[in-house]
Amino acid sequence: MTGMGEGDETIRISAAGLLVTYWCNARCAHCYELSGPRRQGWMSADAALGHFQAMVRLGMEPAGVHLGGGEPFGDFGRLVEIVRAARQAGLAGVGYVETNGYWATDEALVRERLGALREAGMRQLSLSADVYHQTFVDPQCVVRLWRVATEVLGTEGVRARRWRFLKSPQDLREASEAQRQAAYREALAQHAERMTGRAATELAPLVARQPAEAVRGQTCVEGLRDSAHVHIDPAGYVFPGTCAGLILGRTDRGRPLDAVLAASRGPMWRILVSEGPWGLRSLAARKGYKDDPGGYADKCHLCLSARRFLLETGAYADELGPPELYREEWFPIGSRRP
Repeated sequence: MTGMGEGDETIRISAAGLLVTYWCNARCAHCYELSGPRRQGWMSADAALGHFQAMVRLGMEPAGVHLGGGEPFGDFGRLVEIVRAARQAGLAGVGYVETNGYWATDEALVRERLGALREAGMRQLSLSADVYHQTFVDPQCVVRLWRVATEVLGTEGVRARRWRFLKSPQDLREASEAQRQAAYREALAQHAERMTGRAATELAPLVARQPAEAVRGQTCVEGLRDSAHVHIDPAGYVFPGTCAGLILGRTDRGRPLDAVLAASRGPMWRILVSEGPWGLRSLAARKGYKDDPGGYADKCHLCLSARRFLLETGAYADELGPPELYREEWFPIGSRRP
């Protein structure tokens, strides 16, 4: 694991993901990045090359390098170029590429694309399959992709978000709202989701809530200071792996990833490490933030709500953003907050 920085602000990483795009054919209820069909922006192969070169300087292994989104297969030619860029940078390849499999409508197409990615340097394919994705994606496409990928890449060349779901898939594309919510509640009872991103509005109402004070003392040391995982988005923003919208730095300003990770952190990061979301909520309260009378599903839910409020004030612009990770067209800043 590579360490950067000094003292309490050290960030140690063994994994880094490139968010190739925020575009996605699906608009999943659990999505941390608010990806969907209306989102725009793609990472260039040249930008990816620069990120991979920084990963080489950080001493990262290929297993820790991955590509996600959004849905990276939305521009397959670009995806192949980005995978090739990893080897050009000096990495032995890309650990895995994520996909929801919407494109796997034909077995021949699947074989062709997986073969091209394997030749370019992809080691594993990661399938995003669960009730949230299958609200938008034909499960037969995912099952087809799983079967063919196992043949092309081998059993060790395929991973999945929910193996159990792949073995007994549900098609929720035509389900009623009540049926979807029932499926979501069952899934949440088996696997908790972090209530951030779209989950804060679409999944949080389906679970028990608690007052903000219930998370007092729950810091974010593990997820921030000791985080082993970062993401880089198409605009060059660098985030902790599980905290989209909390900016560690930006690589498009002449600072590569290793320089961003070595820099000192800002007040948002320090508060979350030392006090957790309760501390962030206290900061927001001094500026007029009011607790949600319905409570919060978890500490991430409270954190997102407080960060959204602070973003609206115009403060901490270097640490909170981009705005697209905090709102959607149908949920504008300034309206009801989760």
